[in-house]
Amino acid sequence: MIADTAPAGFEAQFQEFVYYAGPIIQLLYWVVMIIAALWAVLLIKRWVDFQTRTHDEAAAPVLEAEKPKREPIQVEEFVE
Repeated sequence: MIADTAPAGFEAQFQEFVYYAGPIIQLLYWVVMIIAALWAVLLIKRWVDFQTRTHDEAAAPVLEAEKPKREPIQVEEFVE
């Protein structure tokens, strides 16, 4: 008589989960790695541009507009 060696219960469910979810998780991992690498390249490029001051003038910060001059408040009119 041959013994049944197929997994059962939790072990079978876990193997089925890994069979289907494993490749999906691995694919998501590599997509995240690609995005992280592109982000790192962008950050390094921004840092190099900042250090070498090669960024264009259009990206330069705009100077703040002058604040309107305020007249001093006369305290005498509020104090008795």
